[in-house]
Amino acid sequence: LQTLRGINLIATSRDMGEIELGLPPHQRLDIMSNERDMRKYIEGRLESSVKFKQLLKKGVGVNEIVTGVMKKADGMFLLAQLHMNSLETKLNVRDLRRALDELPNTLDATYDEAMSRISNDYRALAYRIISWLIHAARPLTIRDLQYALAIEEGMTVPNSDNLYDGSSVTSICVGLVV
Repeated sequence: LQTLRGINLIATSRDMGEIELGLPPHQRLDIMSNERDMRKYIEGRLESSVKFKQLLKKGVGVNEIVTGVMKKADGMFLLAQLHMNSLETKLNVRDLRRALDELPNTLDATYDEAMSRISNDYRALAYRIISWLIHAARPLTIRDLQYALAIEEGMTVPNSDNLYDGSSVTSICVGLVV
């Protein structure tokens, strides 16, 4: 493209061999997260969450959580975010510490863990929500999702009785949808 049209192109991605194999020879610049920024993000989540504040009062140390999440996230902010979402669902100190010890090291394992947290009662709905988000031609708002989910097969307009509350649409997906 550059020689034909004078176009410069930049592509960003996580380090995935199959993507790199599909590209012509190129320059590569590795970008890593800053440890201080990740620490700030995790501490900010701890300070802004009522659930985390309650657990911190019961004896869990901020440093215990920060260190555990940073170790498992290995510099990947998305993994840190997903881990914090998972930990925030814990109801007592024992469960939080157990979950901290068992945090997955990879995105795939983390997504699998998140999917397993979706209640069986709402799994089909969660799959519909995620499917709408993946296949949409543009980013969807919560309102868009509410109306998309309200349409059933054979309908031409949404039924208002089928509308889900916006917070339910996100909470059903246990941190995968924000």
